Amino acid sequence: MAERKRCSCGRVMSKSATRCTKCYKEHMDQVYAAASRIVETGKCPDCGAPLRRNLALCGWWQCSQFGAEGFRADSSKPQCDYQTFTKE
Repeated sequence: MAERKRCSCGRVMSKSATRCTKCYKEHMDQVYAAASRIVETGKCPDCGAPLRRNLALCGWWQCSQFGAEGFRADSSKPQCDYQTFTKE
């Protein structure tokens, strides 16, 4: 029988996974916590422009300088591609 694929923590994981379920959840909790801290500041970490919520998906935040020229907060400034997701 073939050896089962294991996570760095030693737990068995699926063939196509890069982490076990427990490690994946811990990793995503850290990612969401970092995103929440950025959203709390209200400023884009890349360019400093305000963040705005995109209501198309729950928890989706974008830099106000994201998008085409007519959709950015200030068209005279360059475009910023920063986006993030929070759990809420």
